[in-house]
Amino acid sequence: MTAVKQGRRAPESDIARRRRERRLASGRRSDQRWLEILGAASAVFRRVGYPQATLDDVATEVGLHRATLYYYVGTKEELLVALLQEPLEKVRVRLEEVASQPSSAPDKLAATLREYVRTMDEHPELFIFLSENVHQVMSGPEADHIRDNADRYGRALAGVIQSGAKAGEFRADIDPSIAVLGILGMFNWIHRWYVPGGRMSLDEVGQEFAKLALASLRRPAR
Repeated sequence: MTAVKQGRRAPESDIARRRRERRLASGRRSDQRWLEILGAASAVFRRVGYPQATLDDVATEVGLHRATLYYYVGTKEELLVALLQEPLEKVRVRLEEVASQPSSAPDKLAATLREYVRTMDEHPELFIFLSENVHQVMSGPEADHIRDNADRYGRALAGVIQSGAKAGEFRADIDPSIAVLGILGMFNWIHRWYVPGGRMSLDEVGQEFAKLALASLRRPAR
């Protein structure tokens, strides 16, 4: 552990101050230039991989000078967090909405997995999160929020499976947490081989995977 020097903090540069103000501004999400930067970052991260990507790559992609890009963002990690925060929260919120419905556990699980794939389709930047294990390199309160969303999602999905086991709709001999890991592992691997415009759409792939997940949990016939 490195020692931290005590004393007065170095004065914040004008660029850093403006960048911090933009980051905290509630209207940044609707700023057209900021949205263009996020789109460029998503394209670069998916094309060359997050570890290899640089802010220079993003600036070139969006057609900005590096100095102009620094007015909006200071690190590529900040871009990554901004890209992932909304879709990962959306995944979790949709699951909790489905789980609160008065329907059977199999129906809830199927609906939840359809929503998961739907969010993947709406936000392809999620493939960056799934392919690079980037949650291991992110830091700060925003990154903690992303990890908390992922944990809450896993717990809520395990709750759906556990309630199905208690109701006799699912097998009781499979640990719900292990079942979640297996199911999400299957879905999260889609990014390795899925090709848009192929024989099956992402939604159709998700439906087939949901059938497999339900079949593995369904109680065997007597």
